[in-house]
Amino acid sequence: MPAMDTWRGQKNSEGLRAFMGWGGLVVSDETVDVLDMLRAYYEGAAAESCGQCFPCRSGLKRIAERLDSLCRGKARPDDREYLQELAALVYDSARCDIGQTSPQPLLDVLAHAPHLLEARTTVRGTYTSLVTAPCINACPGHVKVPDYIEEIRFRRFRKGLDQVMRNCPMPGTIGRVCERPCETACKRGLKGAPVAIRNLKRFLHDHNAKRNPLPEPQCPPENARKVAIIGGGPAGLSCAYYLAQLGLAPTIFDRHEVCGGMAKFGIPDFRLPPSVLAREVSVAVSGGGEIRNGIEIGRDITLDELHDEGFEAVFIATGAPHAPGMRCEGEENCPLGYLSGIHYLHEATLGRRPVSGTRLVVVGGGNVAMDCARTALRHGFKEVYVVYRRTEEEMPADPVEVAEAREEGALFTFLAAPIRIESRDGRVSGLVCQKMELGAADASGRRRPVPVKGAVFEMPCDAIVYAIGQKVSLEVVLKGKDGALNKYNTLDAHEITGEVSALPRIFGGGDCVTGPSSLIAALAAGKRAAAHIAAHLNGTAQGPSPKEKLEHMLMQMNMLDTKETPLEDPTPLMPIHAIPVQERLQGFTEVETDPLEWEAVRESSRCLRCLRLVMAAT
Repeated sequence: MPAMDTWRGQKNSEGLRAFMGWGGLVVSDETVDVLDMLRAYYEGAAAESCGQCFPCRSGLKRIAERLDSLCRGKARPDDREYLQELAALVYDSARCDIGQTSPQPLLDVLAHAPHLLEARTTVRGTYTSLVTAPCINACPGHVKVPDYIEEIRFRRFRKGLDQVMRNCPMPGTIGRVCERPCETACKRGLKGAPVAIRNLKRFLHDHNAKRNPLPEPQCPPENARKVAIIGGGPAGLSCAYYLAQLGLAPTIFDRHEVCGGMAKFGIPDFRLPPSVLAREVSVAVSGGGEIRNGIEIGRDITLDELHDEGFEAVFIATGAPHAPGMRCEGEENCPLGYLSGIHYLHEATLGRRPVSGTRLVVVGGGNVAMDCARTALRHGFKEVYVVYRRTEEEMPADPVEVAEAREEGALFTFLAAPIRIESRDGRVSGLVCQKMELGAADASGRRRPVPVKGAVFEMPCDAIVYAIGQKVSLEVVLKGKDGALNKYNTLDAHEITGEVSALPRIFGGGDCVTGPSSLIAALAAGKRAAAHIAAHLNGTAQGPSPKEKLEHMLMQMNMLDTKETPLEDPTPLMPIHAIPVQERLQGFTEVETDPLEWEAVRESSRCLRCLRLVMAAT
């Protein structure tokens, strides 16, 4: 058949012979049998119907049955009218998006190419399909958000946690500190607040953790093949968790005395309590993993020596633990009281106070900057200023963190950029800043800050903490291994499989591959790598699976249709409970308290279950 494109909205179907889903269908290869693909699509849609409303439960099944008859050459006089009426009925009256979106490809074929539905014996094709939603698609880990929220609605909390663990093995951590891309993509957010997806995930973890003991540590199967994991942060822990499920024997090597990576040393205890992280580290290796702390690969043992010890594959997950400087005058002298946000938070985690005084300036606008400001207030600084070169609207920090920093006393200076560090007797005495204004948008889409001529001012201070980014450092780990780094000085690994083409049996994932990213992205990279490491060792490696390619393609698309505004929801929003401000500043006790069960159940009812089926002919 000739090319056909009825897709509505953003699409990215390059490399696919055909693609159908919520927006219609795209057919670029004339050898694709649209009738057979429609049959497969509606069989899948019928199987995914939750069954809670009659039009979807019965209608999709009947559509699939009639298309199957057509594919077996059995025609009826009313085929087109029957399919038209049934598809329109499901489209107009189904309660969830599986029913509301699935009819679109069939309706488009009926409208634009009805001759393709003529009865004939078809050859069953091979297709790749998956069920997704705007929130699932926005999550790097593709956590099945509507499914675990549905389990909460029916008070099946154990099943809900199990659903989360399939794609996110650290729900207690992610439920507290995730950047919440899923909530940005939530349809409820088009009219009011999005569903509190992160807080519901935290509820599932905390509820089950209180009632269930840690799983008993298991030994790996006899003769299980050994995999070394370099780095005990989220990517490494995730890889270990899923490798053990696949019957392999992972061993984590971490240079610190405890695992957790940036989740441990880059996030303060008042946001992520050590007990929560320690429990999740234990869970990650309980299926047959091992941890060796205090060992730095490249110094204590080399990659080649790991292979000599019997490790048949290596996963590098060393993160981005270093910080670039501010590149301003006076930095080269590195006066006392000047340090990076990463260093400051690391020291605070160990119970140390690396800077002193009464006034501290934090440079940056991200979550690390907020964490540094809030930590400094707990360290006794009387005045803590956050300096950011754009406006508050452009700040990348989580709005909840910004609000909590303000509540605790942090002060903000916007449209200011540091140009010189002042020092006296080898110690920081002030920060000279350039007043900025917003100009044209840059590559990120945010308006670029430009200097205001002659507008320079000084902020007297006793300490400066800069939190303006992180960088990767792999020179020690890869000592003697050439060709493994790309032009960005990160590990040159495949974006899906994690395989490092320049180094046999070496894989990588997380920040050391992508540069600084999110914890949930690191967990996702660890899971993907585990599957491909297992396939490599089993001799079944074939690169990215069709499903992984489809997921990767879909992530380039924005599924949220801003024109489809939901009805006003009268349900009260799920509150975030927090301890009083004065109590917070006395130490590092967790600020946000446990979500309440009845509030979580009520919040789960706000989910619109925006699920939809997509199918591709590759």
